[in-house]
Amino acid sequence: MNFLKKNRNTIIAVAVFLIVLIVAFKFIGMLTGDEEKAIYGNRIDGIDAVKIDGNKEDQIEEALKDSTTKVSVKTAGRLVTIIATVNNETTRDVAKTLAAKAIEPLTAEQKKYFDIQVIIKKENTEDAQFPIIGYRQHTREAFVWTKDR
Repeated sequence: MNFLKKNRNTIIAVAVFLIVLIVAFKFIGMLTGDEEKAIYGNRIDGIDAVKIDGNKEDQIEEALKDSTTKVSVKTAGRLVTIIATVNNETTRDVAKTLAAKAIEPLTAEQKKYFDIQVIIKKENTEDAQFPIIGYRQHTREAFVWTKDR
């Protein structure tokens, strides 16, 4: 009992410090959010069943190899972006047909899961009709293209 009476102020100070420390950690936790969770939350549930891997990206590049000079495929969440560079002689109508070729290697499940964006550029950057962008939502069958310029 003597110890408690002698160190009463110290014990109170330590208790107050611990309470302030706990409240500060709770407050900081509210402000920072949950960084350990996925950035997409639950919006990409089921992606493991239809994941587009490097092999599938290579197949897309192979499908466009004859009509393009350069192709890149990027996947972020539920969006697949295909960027293709075509020859200077390629017309806009021919370039639009490349989108259908690009998604041929994808399975029906992948087409129903992913939104697909196709960006077609020309080697000659001075062409006013290019780049063109086609977008296909996962619930649709056809691409929607940027307006003709």
